[in-house]
Amino acid sequence: MRWTWICLLLVACDPATPGTDAGLEDAGPPPPMTDAGPRAPLDYTDDAYWLCRPGMDGDECLTADLTATVIAPDETTSVLEHTVATDPAYDCFYVYPTVALSGRQGTVPESALADHSLMLDPLLSQAAPFTSQCRVFAPLYRQISFATYSRADAQDYLEDAYVDIDAAFERYLELAPDRPFVIMGHSQGAHMTRRLLQRVIAPDPALRARMIAGLLIGGDVLAPPGATTGGSFDDIPLCTSDEEVGCVIAYRTFAEGYPPTTPPNPEVACTNPAALAGGEGRLAGTYLPTRTNQEAFSIQSDLTAMFSTPFVMLPNLYAAECVTDAEGHHYLEIRVRPEPGDLRENPVPFDHTLFSPALLGLHVLDYNFVLADLQRVVAMKATAMGL
Repeated sequence: MRWTWICLLLVACDPATPGTDAGLEDAGPPPPMTDAGPRAPLDYTDDAYWLCRPGMDGDECLTADLTATVIAPDETTSVLEHTVATDPAYDCFYVYPTVALSGRQGTVPESALADHSLMLDPLLSQAAPFTSQCRVFAPLYRQISFATYSRADAQDYLEDAYVDIDAAFERYLELAPDRPFVIMGHSQGAHMTRRLLQRVIAPDPALRARMIAGLLIGGDVLAPPGATTGGSFDDIPLCTSDEEVGCVIAYRTFAEGYPPTTPPNPEVACTNPAALAGGEGRLAGTYLPTRTNQEAFSIQSDLTAMFSTPFVMLPNLYAAECVTDAEGHHYLEIRVRPEPGDLRENPVPFDHTLFSPALLGLHVLDYNFVLADLQRVVAMKATAMGL
């Protein structure tokens, strides 16, 4: 059987078109920011403000089905069940990306947090798989909407959103005062965790010593070309080996042949989880969802019909390398690299509007392409810490 029909035909996300975010009306511009100081954070002693937290009822990371259909190079398939670690030695603190895609501007209201469906798309693709090796803490937060990024005062609203993340991490430290941890974020979540590292973890030697790694992916981590520190962090370097601990993995993905066309910034950090020392690395396992809750990222219905599992896994089909193009863009380039005899074809339509290099590139799938490599690297770093 040929797999050309396995195509993730995602509906393009047009920023000018309101989405379907639950609890978010298209209310237009938010009220202006005031000088009253930061708002009060959510109460993270309440389970209602967590997606995942050890010991809580309805932990989304532990109740979700993460089963994957593995498609081998000869196109045979097998089912890979997810196993939750029984007594993991470390934790993962995760902040999800922007899921508020409606035309409403500002930060989302607290009422929008009751419906987890939109947060589950990134949570299950990015953080929940790590329950095989760590306890996952994933707070809800009043993030800014996608439409707010175009505002001149967007940083003010991001600061408002960060108040929640700071409080959630403070609560995590109360619940786990001595445990080693991994910090994880994507997109807006990477922005939030970048602030967390700069303001809370980097200034505290004891916390830095507990941090196994930071996965600040698809965000705004900066480092001067050729340097591992400077830019965003002076005391926390970019990772350069699998065994190095207390370092950061950061990148943005674009497909080979589809380089970014936005203005370049050569200081954008890129670390390749499949080859942290540099060069091209083959990707051990790419996990692609067969269904989504977010309409803007919905997958063609016959893909769902073909597979009963929520994910498909493609081992060793892709490769990745950090590159700097002639214009100065620095990014992780995803390449289709089947080995001789591999019958599979690339199921991701690199030329689709959603993946336009003038917009986000492969941003939506930043974690998915390299998920198995991220899990492997985190496990090796934990071992290097003696865990």
